[in-house]
Amino acid sequence: MIPLQPVLLLLTGLVLGMRHAFDRDHVTAVTHFISLEPDSLKSAWFGCRWAIGHAMTVLFLGSFILLLHLKFDPAFEKYAELAVGVSLIVLGLWRLILLVKERRRDTLHAHEEAAHTHHHSDRPKSEHVHKLAPTLVGMVHGASGTAELFVLLPITLISTTWLAYLYIGLFSLGCAGTMSGYGYVMGHFYHRISEAGQRIYRVLVVLTSTSGLVLGVLWILKNL
Repeated sequence: MIPLQPVLLLLTGLVLGMRHAFDRDHVTAVTHFISLEPDSLKSAWFGCRWAIGHAMTVLFLGSFILLLHLKFDPAFEKYAELAVGVSLIVLGLWRLILLVKERRRDTLHAHEEAAHTHHHSDRPKSEHVHKLAPTLVGMVHGASGTAELFVLLPITLISTTWLAYLYIGLFSLGCAGTMSGYGYVMGHFYHRISEAGQRIYRVLVVLTSTSGLVLGVLWILKNL
């Protein structure tokens, strides 16, 4: 018979990972990427790539605790949270700048069509998204305070190293599955909005980008 305590522990890690995915900074960051390509599958992949970066940081920090028996200085969490705030501000500004460029491109395209010239071809928005960008952002967010509360602190209470790594793995799996699902749903939502009209779509992007900027500023002020 499988011992009940390890099973419950691992299930707790899975559930906490699913819960962790919905932290405000995580959802805000991934939404910026989703708004670039309003497609369900591509948006799910954005969420998955973010989660991969997040898992890499959690595994790295967890290994320091499990193998080297190190304890992180309280200042580490402070600087990690400040890095999250900076990332939110950078992402918000980046998305607004891209929106302005997209607007200018669309205007130019309309003028060229009016002049019956067709030398212009729209570049896919995916060119704006660096392949590693979601993963790098996820790596920054993996060191934030809630990850420490849900993962780094619990594994110090687990006596068996392999069980602690399994806990980290299931936590990361729950986080990845939930964030990918969020990306899929929101990608469909943004797709429907873009079909309803570009003006409405741009207003939505401005609102999400601005809210991300505000959240980033508040995040930094909270941790100064």
